[in-house]
Amino acid sequence: MFIKISSEKDIKKLYKKLWLYKSFLYRKTFFSSNNNIDINTKYIIDALNIKRRRDRITFIFDKTCEIIDAKNKGVDICNFKGRVCLAHQCNKNKTYYDGCCRICLYKTTKGCPTKNIACKLYNCRMVKETFDVYNYNDLKILRLLSLKNRIIVRHDYFSLREDVLKDLYSYSLIYSTIRMVSRIMKNYLKVRKIDKYEGGKK
Repeated sequence: MFIKISSEKDIKKLYKKLWLYKSFLYRKTFFSSNNNIDINTKYIIDALNIKRRRDRITFIFDKTCEIIDAKNKGVDICNFKGRVCLAHQCNKNKTYYDGCCRICLYKTTKGCPTKNIACKLYNCRMVKETFDVYNYNDLKILRLLSLKNRIIVRHDYFSLREDVLKDLYSYSLIYSTIRMVSRIMKNYLKVRKIDKYEGGKK
Protein backbone atom coordinates (compact mmCIF):
# COMPACT_ATOMS: atom_id res chain seq x y z
CA MET A 1 0.00 0.00 0.00
CA PHE A 2 1.24 3.47 -0.89
CA ILE A 3 0.22 6.90 0.38
CA LYS A 4 1.53 9.94 -1.47
CA ILE A 5 1.74 13.38 0.13
CA SER A 6 1.71 15.90 -2.70
CA SER A 7 -0.51 18.83 -1.73
CA GLU A 8 -1.42 21.10 1.17
CA LYS A 9 -4.57 19.06 1.62
CA ASP A 10 -2.50 15.86 1.89
CA ILE A 11 -0.24 17.45 4.50
CA LYS A 12 -3.23 18.48 6.64
CA LYS A 13 -4.61 14.97 6.36
CA LEU A 14 -1.20 13.53 7.30
CA TYR A 15 -1.03 15.52 10.53
CA LYS A 16 -4.67 14.81 11.33
CA LYS A 17 -4.13 11.05 10.96
CA LEU A 18 -0.60 10.87 12.31
CA TRP A 19 -1.74 8.93 15.39
CA LEU A 20 -3.12 6.28 13.04
CA TYR A 21 -0.34 6.28 10.44
CA LYS A 22 2.31 5.60 13.08
CA SER A 23 0.45 2.54 14.38
CA PHE A 24 1.06 -1.10 13.49
CA LEU A 25 -1.94 -0.96 11.13
CA TYR A 26 0.28 0.89 8.63
CA ARG A 27 3.41 -1.19 9.12
CA LYS A 28 3.25 -2.34 5.47
CA THR A 29 2.40 1.08 4.05
CA PHE A 30 5.02 3.15 2.23
CA PHE A 31 4.71 6.95 2.31
CA SER A 32 6.11 9.19 -0.42
CA SER A 33 6.11 12.91 -1.24
CA ASN A 34 6.88 15.49 -3.90
CA ASN A 35 10.00 17.63 -3.77
CA ASN A 36 7.93 20.71 -2.89
CA ILE A 37 6.97 19.31 0.53
CA ASP A 38 8.44 21.26 3.45
CA ILE A 39 11.46 19.67 5.14
CA ASN A 40 9.77 18.97 8.48
CA THR A 41 6.97 17.04 6.79
CA LYS A 42 9.59 15.14 4.78
CA TYR A 43 11.31 14.11 8.02
CA ILE A 44 7.99 12.77 9.29
CA ILE A 45 7.47 10.78 6.08
CA ASP A 46 11.01 9.38 6.35
CA ALA A 47 10.29 8.32 9.94
CA LEU A 48 6.97 6.68 9.00
CA ASN A 49 8.82 4.57 6.45
CA ILE A 50 11.07 3.17 9.19
CA LYS A 51 9.04 0.24 10.46
CA ARG A 52 11.37 -1.17 13.13
CA ARG A 53 10.47 0.48 16.44
CA ARG A 54 13.99 1.07 17.73
CA ASP A 55 15.24 2.39 14.40
CA ARG A 56 12.34 4.83 14.17
CA ILE A 57 12.90 6.09 17.73
CA THR A 58 16.62 6.57 17.04
CA PHE A 59 15.88 8.45 13.80
CA ILE A 60 13.37 10.76 15.49
CA PHE A 61 15.74 11.45 18.38
CA ASP A 62 18.79 12.19 16.21
CA LYS A 63 16.83 14.18 13.64
CA THR A 64 15.27 16.35 16.37
CA CYS A 65 18.71 17.15 17.77
CA GLU A 66 19.89 17.96 14.24
CA ILE A 67 16.95 20.32 13.64
CA ILE A 68 17.56 22.22 16.89
CA ASP A 69 21.34 22.42 16.31
CA ALA A 70 20.81 23.75 12.77
CA LYS A 71 18.63 26.59 14.07
CA ASN A 72 21.11 27.55 16.81
CA LYS A 73 24.28 27.05 14.74
CA GLY A 74 26.77 29.88 15.18
CA VAL A 75 24.57 31.62 17.76
CA ASP A 76 25.54 31.90 21.43
CA ILE A 77 21.99 32.02 22.76
CA CYS A 78 23.24 32.10 26.36
CA ASN A 79 25.47 35.09 25.55
CA PHE A 80 28.37 33.91 27.71
CA LYS A 81 30.91 36.42 28.96
CA GLY A 82 33.74 34.89 30.95
CA ARG A 83 31.71 31.67 31.46
CA VAL A 84 28.81 33.70 32.89
CA CYS A 85 25.53 33.49 30.94
CA LEU A 86 23.21 36.42 30.26
CA ALA A 87 20.78 35.49 33.05
CA HIS A 88 23.52 35.39 35.68
CA GLN A 89 25.23 38.52 34.37
CA CYS A 90 22.11 40.33 35.54
CA ASN A 91 22.27 38.66 38.95
CA LYS A 92 24.61 40.89 40.96
CA ASN A 93 24.26 39.03 44.25
CA LYS A 94 24.95 35.46 43.17
CA THR A 95 26.75 34.56 39.96
CA TYR A 96 27.12 31.01 38.62
CA TYR A 97 29.58 29.88 35.99
CA ASP A 98 28.50 27.78 32.97
CA GLY A 99 24.82 28.68 33.26
CA CYS A 100 22.31 25.82 33.48
CA CYS A 101 25.02 23.36 32.46
CA ARG A 102 26.88 23.95 35.73
CA ILE A 103 24.98 21.06 37.31
CA CYS A 104 25.74 18.65 34.44
CA LEU A 105 28.47 16.06 34.84
CA TYR A 106 29.21 16.02 31.10
CA LYS A 107 29.83 19.72 30.46
CA THR A 108 33.10 20.69 28.79
CA THR A 109 34.80 23.96 27.83
CA LYS A 110 33.98 23.15 24.20
CA GLY A 111 30.27 22.63 24.75
CA CYS A 112 28.02 19.60 25.19
CA PRO A 113 29.65 16.32 24.10
CA THR A 114 26.36 14.43 23.81
CA LYS A 115 22.90 14.73 22.29
CA ASN A 116 19.98 15.41 24.59
CA ILE A 117 16.64 16.82 23.45
CA ALA A 118 15.53 17.90 26.93
CA CYS A 119 18.67 19.98 27.42
CA LYS A 120 18.55 21.45 23.91
CA LEU A 121 14.93 22.54 24.38
CA TYR A 122 15.47 24.06 27.82
CA ASN A 123 15.85 27.83 27.56
CA CYS A 124 15.47 30.32 30.37
CA ARG A 125 13.09 33.27 30.16
CA MET A 126 15.83 35.69 29.08
CA VAL A 127 16.91 33.48 26.18
CA LYS A 128 13.30 33.10 25.02
CA GLU A 129 12.83 36.87 25.13
CA THR A 130 16.06 37.51 23.20
CA PHE A 131 16.19 34.74 20.59
CA ASP A 132 13.82 32.84 18.34
CA VAL A 133 14.29 29.35 19.76
CA TYR A 134 12.38 26.11 19.28
CA ASN A 135 9.71 25.08 21.75
CA TYR A 136 8.59 21.47 22.13
CA ASN A 137 5.40 22.03 20.11
CA ASP A 138 7.39 23.44 17.17
CA LEU A 139 8.97 20.03 16.54
CA LYS A 140 6.19 18.14 14.78
CA ILE A 141 8.35 15.03 14.31
CA LEU A 142 8.07 14.37 18.06
CA ARG A 143 4.38 13.60 17.53
CA LEU A 144 5.51 10.24 16.17
CA LEU A 145 6.67 9.21 19.63
CA SER A 146 4.39 7.50 22.12
CA LEU A 147 3.02 9.50 25.07
CA LYS A 148 5.52 7.79 27.36
CA ASN A 149 8.43 8.74 25.10
CA ARG A 150 7.22 12.32 24.69
CA ILE A 151 7.33 12.63 28.48
CA ILE A 152 10.86 11.24 28.55
CA VAL A 153 12.35 13.54 25.88
CA ARG A 154 10.99 16.54 27.80
CA HIS A 155 12.44 15.53 31.17
CA ASP A 156 15.53 13.35 30.66
CA TYR A 157 18.07 16.09 31.48
CA PHE A 158 21.85 15.71 31.85
CA SER A 159 21.96 12.24 30.29
CA LEU A 160 24.08 10.74 27.55
CA ARG A 161 22.42 9.96 24.22
CA GLU A 162 22.80 6.22 24.81
CA ASP A 163 21.03 6.43 28.20
CA VAL A 164 18.15 8.48 26.81
CA LEU A 165 17.68 6.05 23.93
CA LYS A 166 17.60 3.13 26.37
CA ASP A 167 14.84 4.94 28.29
CA LEU A 168 12.95 5.47 25.03
CA TYR A 169 13.33 1.85 23.94
CA SER A 170 11.82 0.63 27.20
CA TYR A 171 8.09 -0.10 27.22
CA SER A 172 7.72 0.88 30.90
CA LEU A 173 7.47 4.51 32.02
CA ILE A 174 8.08 3.43 35.63
CA TYR A 175 11.35 1.71 34.69
CA SER A 176 12.48 4.70 32.61
CA THR A 177 11.52 7.16 35.37
CA ILE A 178 13.54 5.22 37.95
CA ARG A 179 16.55 5.30 35.62
CA MET A 180 16.11 9.04 34.96
CA VAL A 181 15.76 10.01 38.63
CA SER A 182 18.68 7.78 39.61
CA ARG A 183 20.96 9.38 37.00
CA ILE A 184 19.96 12.91 38.01
CA MET A 185 20.70 12.14 41.67
CA LYS A 186 24.08 10.54 40.86
CA ASN A 187 24.91 13.42 38.53
CA TYR A 188 24.08 15.99 41.22
CA LEU A 189 26.12 14.24 43.91
CA LYS A 190 29.15 13.82 41.63
CA VAL A 191 29.03 17.47 40.51
CA ARG A 192 28.77 18.63 44.13
CA LYS A 193 31.75 16.46 45.02
CA ILE A 194 33.80 17.86 42.12
CA ASP A 195 32.85 21.45 42.98
CA LYS A 196 33.78 20.89 46.62
CA TYR A 197 37.12 19.36 45.65
CA GLU A 198 37.96 22.19 43.22
CA GLY A 199 36.83 24.76 45.76
CA GLY A 200 39.17 23.26 48.35
CA LYS A 201 42.11 23.58 45.96
CA LYS A 202 41.65 27.33 45.58
